[in-house]
Amino acid sequence: MARLSNLERDQLKPEDQQYYDQIADSRGSVRGPYGVLLHSPNLAARVAHTGTYVRFESDMPNSLKEVVICATAREIRSQYEFVAHARLARAENVSEATLDAIANGTAPAGLSGDEEILVKYVHELLRNHKISDATYEAVLDRWGVQGTVDVTGLIGHYLLVGQFLTAFEVDVDPEEAAKLPF
Repeated sequence: MARLSNLERDQLKPEDQQYYDQIADSRGSVRGPYGVLLHSPNLAARVAHTGTYVRFESDMPNSLKEVVICATAREIRSQYEFVAHARLARAENVSEATLDAIANGTAPAGLSGDEEILVKYVHELLRNHKISDATYEAVLDRWGVQGTVDVTGLIGHYLLVGQFLTAFEVDVDPEEAAKLPF
């Protein structure tokens, strides 16, 4: 059971309802981490604003963003985040084999191309707390300086979101969570 309830629009002060509206407009609804984050409306708005950029506006294809998010979620053991973004990854035609490799911790083995490069980047950053020159150069050569900054920001954003999901024990659909090896 979640430690904090999701706040609905009418539970917020009138001056804070704009934050709810902004989040709902950018994502279609307010759910997951944002319902909890609205206990600090200004923080919720700022986190959502960053998320809007890294998830919806940066130039990387959505399928690859979802691979990065799923790899990040796997590394920090955020089941909610993994479940939500695996669903979105499937909608972007990311293969079950890729999602299974990420979920089982065997990736980047078995991956190739952009997926392999990006999962390796996530792993090195989150496991080793540094990125090898070879991996950095591969990402830089493929996406340029801004793309490398953006992918790093995407990882950082989902680290932040994952911490809220974990700290406040945001509920995961039990049927979905049962499928994950972590």
